[in-house]
Amino acid sequence: MSAHRQRSATTSGPLDLATQLDTAAAHYAAGRLAEAERAYGLAEAAAPGDPHSAYSLAIIDLRLGRLNEAVRRLRRVTRIAPALGAAHHNLGYAYQRLGRWSEATAAYGQAVELDPTAAGSRLNFAIALAAVGRFDEASRQYRRLAEDPANRPDALARLAVLAPAGVTEAEGDELRRLAKAKDVDEDARIALLFALGGVLDVRGEVDAAFEAYAAGNALKQQALVRAGVDPTGVAEQNEQAARFVRKRVGAAFIAQHRSAGASKASPIFIVGFPRSGSTLIEQMLASHGSVQSMGESPTMAEVLKDQFPYAATPSGAEHFRDLADAYLAAQKARGWDGRSRLVDKTLENYLHVGVIAMMFPRAVILHSLREPADTGFACFRQLFIVGNETLYDLVQIGDEYRRYREIMAHWNQALPGCVKAVEHEALIADPAERIRWLVTDACGLKWDSACLRFEQSTRAVTTASGAQVRRPIFRTSLGRWRPYARQLAPLLDALGSFAPDEV
Repeated sequence: MSAHRQRSATTSGPLDLATQLDTAAAHYAAGRLAEAERAYGLAEAAAPGDPHSAYSLAIIDLRLGRLNEAVRRLRRVTRIAPALGAAHHNLGYAYQRLGRWSEATAAYGQAVELDPTAAGSRLNFAIALAAVGRFDEASRQYRRLAEDPANRPDALARLAVLAPAGVTEAEGDELRRLAKAKDVDEDARIALLFALGGVLDVRGEVDAAFEAYAAGNALKQQALVRAGVDPTGVAEQNEQAARFVRKRVGAAFIAQHRSAGASKASPIFIVGFPRSGSTLIEQMLASHGSVQSMGESPTMAEVLKDQFPYAATPSGAEHFRDLADAYLAAQKARGWDGRSRLVDKTLENYLHVGVIAMMFPRAVILHSLREPADTGFACFRQLFIVGNETLYDLVQIGDEYRRYREIMAHWNQALPGCVKAVEHEALIADPAERIRWLVTDACGLKWDSACLRFEQSTRAVTTASGAQVRRPIFRTSLGRWRPYARQLAPLLDALGSFAPDEV
């Protein structure tokens, strides 16, 4: 993103307008955004038909996180100057940040049409196409990107992650070569190794697939340490946080404060461990006509930051109601319509189940559960975009899993019957019955048969399970760990009592 930086050849009108634009650009380049915004505002007022000041103001909106305002301005810019590809690209970016993926797809597509050489627009176009389930078109865009040697490693890796079964023999061979090439940077090599593992796994090449996964995980751990993030230290912090929450938020404490929350709101929270089937649960619920899923977000963590009961004292008798109001307001700012039943699929909220119950006494809390060995192995196969620093080592995955299950056991004891377990294997075995139970019994919604056709939903899915939830129920996800049982011995040992009885 860049604002207007120099006098445009198309700028017309008196010289003071051009001077004003140059002054504004100088402020922007120096990082003086408030001054730049004032200067561009004066220029826009002087020449409302000129797109440059409006475009630059939109870029400032994006930098300051004012996404809805950026959309408003950029839509106007694309009407005034429909051939300005950068405006379409940044409009796509704003929509993407807002989770409005269908509109992002259209905007990025227009940017690519205007400038087929714009690799950044084409990459984002492919990502957006995948998010809305247009996988074949996304694959074609990745292959177009791969025609440029500079973009080829990243494009092939993304293509392989999106559709590993569709990778050709030649492309698979090139993934192997690129993963070993000395001129490929570390981040690209890590992505290539995870992608290669997925391709080999689909082909049933167990030993080679595990070797690729293991190499990718080892490199990712090394990269984290070099970036100043020690996975062992993160694990210790997670353990301290878990101990603190278990000690601080118990049954008596919750009973004391639960009546002070928002008594009417009943949001739905999906909590659990990564790669446990939570996206499938979310997709089923989001197919309901009265439900709006907000996906994953840091909203709850941001609302609770430094707040009681994690801080020393409450701010008043209405403390938990205030927290609930702040949470709902933040979700409205992210696009919740304020009427539909809200679904929050932020898995890390398992740490906050007790506080959620105090904020929202009528909340529905769903615990996404999948066979532990399958869950752990799925994490080992996944290159996460951000976070999850403790999930790149088999032993640490097992340790983290046990820690999370201990927290969930604490909530089941402190809040008996409050948390409803949704077992992945049960959903797969009898989807018709279990989906109806999920919708009506667990969440208290009226039955909507669209939930049975969840794979037809047009909502965007941006998690690693995006491709899976676009398909009808399938059983191939069950027992994925078994062919790798020998290599997964460290994980199985670390899972302890959660390890499968028979290996």
